[in-house]
Amino acid sequence: MRARKLITLMILAGWWVAAGPALAAEQQGRSLKERIPSVTRRLFTKSGRLELTFYPMTSISLNDAFYQKFGGGLGLSYHFSDAFSAQAMVTYSLNLQTDNASTFTISPDVQSKIPYAGKRTVLGGVDFCWAPVYGKVNLASEAVLHFDTYLLGGFGLVGGEQVEGSSFGFGLNVGVGFHLFFTPMLALKAELKDFMIFTDKVSFGEVEKSDVQHQLLFNLGLSLFFLEGDRED
Repeated sequence: MRARKLITLMILAGWWVAAGPALAAEQQGRSLKERIPSVTRRLFTKSGRLELTFYPMTSISLNDAFYQKFGGGLGLSYHFSDAFSAQAMVTYSLNLQTDNASTFTISPDVQSKIPYAGKRTVLGGVDFCWAPVYGKVNLASEAVLHFDTYLLGGFGLVGGEQVEGSSFGFGLNVGVGFHLFFTPMLALKAELKDFMIFTDKVSFGEVEKSDVQHQLLFNLGLSLFFLEGDRED
């Protein structure tokens, strides 16, 4: 038995001495991509595809002093490539009055200015997006979740209720977004966006000044992808 094991080890050692240099030379002549099997392939490509996003009352304001907003709406994106895209979205929000707004009802003159400080129902925007990060998460060794993270910036449209009627304004918005892909056609989409609303004049009592208001929103939606898109090489 020992002799048989010794003969087997000698055969393996001889094979390694003979074939080892040739294998090493072959590996050195190959690129890193050729030597290591690819495990970084995307679940699917976004390039050339349309993305329709539903926000079922999951657009929530985070920094409202007077009115807490809960909104729902739609978003539409076109992906020029896996990294770059353009999107448009619009939401309609319900405004729930906070305790701060109730405090100002003591003075009718000040109360008339509260809607100017945040009672907005329509929020929309057109953004350009850049997604530099794509990755995978192994969930308990049972499932692999694909995700990407992107930056966005663009123009916003804001509509609100004023004491004398409705009004609309424009601004800029910036933010960060995140996709969590479940299938090639289905993904969870989350965004944290800052609407910078440029207002010529804001009045509180006898004080009147120019102001830039920041409307910080968290949007959570469900995305459906359409079109075959560009295939990955």
